[in-house]
Amino acid sequence: MKIKYCILLVYMFNYMFLHAQKSTYVDENGVFKYIKTNKEVRLFGVNYTLPFAHGFRAINYLDKNHKEAIDKDVYHMARLGLDGYRVHIWDMEITDSIGNLIKTPQLDLLDYLFSKLKERGIKSIVTPFKVGGNGYPEKDFLTEGFSSKLGKWQTYAGDIILDKQERYFTQLLNHVNPYTNIAYKNDPDIIALEINNEPQHDNGKVATAYINTMVKVVRKAGFQNPIFYNVSERSEFVDDYLKADIQGCTFQWYPTGLVHNSLLKGNYLPNVDEYKIPFQEKKAFENKARIIYEFDSGDTNSSVIFPAMARSFREAKFQFATQFAYEPIELAFANTEYQTHYLNLAYTPSKAISLKIAGEVFREITNGKSFGRYPKNNTFLNTKLAYETDVAVYNSESKFFYTNTTNANPKNSIKLTQIAGIGNSEIVKYSGNGAYFLDKIEKGIWRLEVLPDVLWVKDPYEKASLKKTVAVLQPHKNKITINLKDLGELFFIKGVNADNSFNDQSENKTFLISPGTYIISADTLTNDFKMNQKFGNIYLNEFATTHQKIAETYVVHQPVKEIEKGENLVIKANIVSPNTIKKVEVVLPSGYQKTDNYKMIKNSNFDYQVEIPREKIYNDSFNYFIVVTTDSGKVTFPDNVLGTPENWDFIVQQSYRTKIVKKEPIVVLFDALKENSKNFLWPRQWNALPYKIEKSTHKVTTENYLSIYVDNINAKTPDLTFKVLVDEVVQREQNNLNKVSSILVTASSGDKKNQKVQVALQLKNGQVFGKIIEISSDKKDITIPFEELQQVPSVLLPRPFPPFQSYFLKSSENSSFDASTIEAIQISIGPGIQKENYKNIQQLFIYKILLK
Repeated sequence: MKIKYCILLVYMFNYMFLHAQKSTYVDENGVFKYIKTNKEVRLFGVNYTLPFAHGFRAINYLDKNHKEAIDKDVYHMARLGLDGYRVHIWDMEITDSIGNLIKTPQLDLLDYLFSKLKERGIKSIVTPFKVGGNGYPEKDFLTEGFSSKLGKWQTYAGDIILDKQERYFTQLLNHVNPYTNIAYKNDPDIIALEINNEPQHDNGKVATAYINTMVKVVRKAGFQNPIFYNVSERSEFVDDYLKADIQGCTFQWYPTGLVHNSLLKGNYLPNVDEYKIPFQEKKAFENKARIIYEFDSGDTNSSVIFPAMARSFREAKFQFATQFAYEPIELAFANTEYQTHYLNLAYTPSKAISLKIAGEVFREITNGKSFGRYPKNNTFLNTKLAYETDVAVYNSESKFFYTNTTNANPKNSIKLTQIAGIGNSEIVKYSGNGAYFLDKIEKGIWRLEVLPDVLWVKDPYEKASLKKTVAVLQPHKNKITINLKDLGELFFIKGVNADNSFNDQSENKTFLISPGTYIISADTLTNDFKMNQKFGNIYLNEFATTHQKIAETYVVHQPVKEIEKGENLVIKANIVSPNTIKKVEVVLPSGYQKTDNYKMIKNSNFDYQVEIPREKIYNDSFNYFIVVTTDSGKVTFPDNVLGTPENWDFIVQQSYRTKIVKKEPIVVLFDALKENSKNFLWPRQWNALPYKIEKSTHKVTTENYLSIYVDNINAKTPDLTFKVLVDEVVQREQNNLNKVSSILVTASSGDKKNQKVQVALQLKNGQVFGKIIEISSDKKDITIPFEELQQVPSVLLPRPFPPFQSYFLKSSENSSFDASTIEAIQISIGPGIQKENYKNIQQLFIYKILLK
């Protein structure tokens, strides 16, 4: 009996040990560590919100399976090497009106997600409390949950609301996940807790009391790992947060702002040069761990920013960072979850591989290590960033990752065990544009995984809707060449994922491949080789994609705005169709029931191109249609209508148009008559100066101007700056840029007697060259010779969040001014204005800016 009792005690002790949570701690120096190994926590990953809110509902709208969708996405997270996860729970969807936890489908999916993350070794930080709507991008959906009708300001004091929070936190932390049989409070893979999401305090003492109250609730419920609190959302109360009993602080970083409503183009590496914490010298902050709960380069598709952000995070001593938010593969065709964010391995392959590289960067850089300032910090350790070609390369002894075609040579091709990329390299030549992965299983045996090709058919950062498609996946069969010494020239390829019966041999290292997972071997595989064996945190035969059906033909084409007389016109388009494309033509009416037809040549899976000779270009514009002939008939664009201009009853009036202009040695950078507001980067968003920038439109269009008005610039940073992106103009005008030598600004100061303004040109390398000029109330042309331009600081736009990040950056680059690399105009009201005039009205009318 005693023996049985002892065995039972040992069993209970072992069970309690295995299911005791305390797995991490924060030491006296503020370093977040694992208890078992005493090593630093260094985790990098994503937020992912499919179990809740719009993500949950949208999967229902599409009649998809939530758990199957989670399986695919978590597999892709593992495939990208991510090891961290953060979620703010929509408590309103899992509680009743008094804070009781209730079993809802959303709670079940959260449990399921945690179990799947645990299987992959991905560790989590949980934020249990999120006050705010559950609708975005839809209208909010009312729920029974106790926080559904609250404002954030109502949640920090008062017995009734604090009692509801205590009830909810206690029940949530004691909730046993049915998929793991472990209570949240005992799960060692929930390595920390952040009390609530983005608190909006307006009283420091109340904030301290609230935090301490919730810490006591969490500890009483049995949660043992560190507790964090947000200090960046309302950083003016940081001293009050630091007085509370927390072990760490949470921050976010959106260095390119949010919701630009269109794709941002340009070089934003200067925006991520450094993560500044203005209060990092505070003694009370020194022993606090630091995490980035959310980050993203909103509205960009750059593949160089994430690695640079990871570098800056480590310089600022962050130990956990999670992007917001990974788009579920089943919703990524429309990008509806968060319009300003777009990240998915299949739909944004280069950006996804850049996140993989960023994870390597984050894990290998020591805490606090600096690599200097931009642009010298574009090359560091194993990573090199090239904005001009949008290529990030991670090149270590065993790993070779690249976000686009690169000519970099692997450091040691013999020791390589992992390869991931898009496009071509010394190891892989691939004609598709999806991501691919090569992983060495053993000598002479590799695992190959290939994702589908993707085409963006609309700007994914515009207003979102499940009724529109922004991107299309296509399972093309593409040529691939693999140059690995241990495989040789003739190797065997066998499909191993479900329904993949491919079995072939390469010829001169080359073969045709469709999306899927394959085992590649120098010799035929032995009978005992297990195709479903576990390999790291994945299985050899795993593969995840979505079978996207498209219902219409898409032509992605932006006509060249203008060419000079005597030039040929190159017309390019990306095209995809549910039907077999037989022919694509540029067609223009040339007389009664006559057309001129120019066949477009297919250069790749989506890319078509034709050059119109100069002798065929007449008048002041070239107006044309693109006609796609498929096995289902002819479709004409831009209006996407059946038929063709060759038909007698074709009545469509809308066409593509390129202006034909006189050959002149000038470059028009800005013209108020025609400027597109999408090309603007606006002034400060947070704590804005009282400014107004608008286009003033007149009956006589040549009198149109851009009006800039600000009540005053009496602020901590007395500056109002905006930028106009001109990259498209510069690309088009390369020939004339060799002939220009000055800036011409046509402007006036309106009702003011005069106005000082700094006019500057930003180059692709981040340098800005400008000069302060004084403008009178009369409309005048002011000429600034290039030799009078001096290097001035760049204003980092769009403004980031949190707003305490740097406002100015002066590039350490020391190159001379080069007009051929202009990227933006920078207009600043502030430089040169005397302090006693800061409170005065500032006013400026700009008609045009050109180079001559």
